[in-house]
Amino acid sequence: MPVDRFLAELAEPLAAIQRIPGTHFGRLTGASQHHTWTDYLHDRLHAYATAAPALRATARRLHQEVKASDNTIQPVLLHHDLQPGHLLRQPAGSRLLIDWELAAFGDHRSDLARLAVRLDLDDPTPVLVLSSQPDPTTERRLHLLWRIHLLADAALSTDHAVPERAAKRLHG
Repeated sequence: MPVDRFLAELAEPLAAIQRIPGTHFGRLTGASQHHTWTDYLHDRLHAYATAAPALRATARRLHQEVKASDNTIQPVLLHHDLQPGHLLRQPAGSRLLIDWELAAFGDHRSDLARLAVRLDLDDPTPVLVLSSQPDPTTERRLHLLWRIHLLADAALSTDHAVPERAAKRLHG
C-alpha cells in the first residue's frame, strides 16, 4: 500500500485513540509508570544506552535535547507500533487498529515518529499530515522523537539489517 494512502486510512482511527487521556506516562501495564514525559524518555534512553554501549554518546546527546525541550504535555493513548499490517478494514469500511502490546501513554508525536521509523522514511515529516497541531514545535519534537525511535531500533532490534539501517539514518 502506498504511504500516502496508508496515512489517509490511518488518520481517523489514530485521531480517535489519541483523544483518550492517560493518568501517567509510559506503558499501560507491566512497566514503570512515570510522572512526566521527560522521565519516561530518560528511562528509555538509559535502556538503549545500556543495551548498546557503542551508542551511549548518541543517547547522551538525545538526553540533552530532551532535557532542553518543553515536555509539558498531557498524556494520551499511543498505539506505539503503527504499521500497515496493524490497520484492518471492516466490510462496512471502518478501520481498526490491532496489536496493542506496545501501547503506552505519552506525547501523540511519539506515535507519529515511531510510524516514520516503521515506514522506513528518511525524514519523518510526511507523517505530519496525521498531526492535529502541525506547527514548528511539532516538527522539531517529531524529529527528536524519530531519532529516539531510531536509537531504539539500533540498540534493540534482533533483525540484523534493522540496527545497521537505523544507526546509519541516525548518524547520517
